[in-house]
Amino acid sequence: MSHLQPLAALGGLLLGGALLGGLLWWQSGLQPPAPHDDWRPPCLARLGKTYAAFAPTRAADERLARNLLFGVDRSGSNRELADAQLDAAVAYAATLGPEAGVGVLLITDRSDRSTTPDMPFEPGEVGQRWTAAPVLCDGCKPDSLFQQKCLEQLEVAQGRRVGELNAGEDARRTGLQEQRALRIHAWRDQVAGYTPKPGTSLLAFFTKLADLPPVRREPERTVVVVMSDLEASQAGERKQLDKFERAYRSSGTCPEASWLPKGISGLEIALVQSVRDGIDADLWARRWDAVLTCAGAHVRRHRYSTAVPLRQLLDDPPGPALALAD
Repeated sequence: MSHLQPLAALGGLLLGGALLGGLLWWQSGLQPPAPHDDWRPPCLARLGKTYAAFAPTRAADERLARNLLFGVDRSGSNRELADAQLDAAVAYAATLGPEAGVGVLLITDRSDRSTTPDMPFEPGEVGQRWTAAPVLCDGCKPDSLFQQKCLEQLEVAQGRRVGELNAGEDARRTGLQEQRALRIHAWRDQVAGYTPKPGTSLLAFFTKLADLPPVRREPERTVVVVMSDLEASQAGERKQLDKFERAYRSSGTCPEASWLPKGISGLEIALVQSVRDGIDADLWARRWDAVLTCAGAHVRRHRYSTAVPLRQLLDDPPGPALALAD
């Protein structure tokens, strides 16, 4: 009988080892997944079909998406100022997030759509964000200790997953913004030597503007930034504007005018006016304010200065800095 006792002890050890191994295997479903595994904890497989496709919730990014169109006066009468304004517009446009549509248009003597080398409008791209989905319905409770422990691990794993997804989206959008910045600066290099005839035609510019897709389709989401001294150089336009503004001030109502810009109703237009010697800046600002307001646009007026970044004037949402800066 003495030789049976060691065998019984060995059998007991083997049985105990098997039971311990089985217990460890069963509990392994409650352990965090290895980095190379699916992000969901393996224990979800035992909770049925309810959690088979469990994932964070995805929704459109709520960051405000707007279209910004820059109109930059390229009159050859003051090349240094024209270059400074173009650089300011390009610098601002290059920092816009990919959710914003952006384009840069040159204001010339004719502002011709087919021959002026404008930067093509790039529509914005709405991103997406992920948030954690509830692991249990409101008022529900786990039906077992196993489910409770498993769902606790699911909450932790989902938090990590949400962070990974949003970090990946942020990196993707940063890449899109950097690529756009490269395209904008490359376009600036291409038009560096472009010099139109002296003088500008803002009426022609607004006619061209009205035909752009963001103006036609989304005027309420589009902001136009006009960088110019606002003086009309062509005799015909000067007479039209002068007559219109006088009638507007005397009657307080919008006069009839066949040449009034069409298709810009609902636009927000920021007139960033440069002031030059020999030009009555207030007069020209009032004239264009009257014309654009009667055309249905919402007008804001600023004074351009190389010491004030455009972002400070054009902060979004609008703040006190958007008031007329004297």
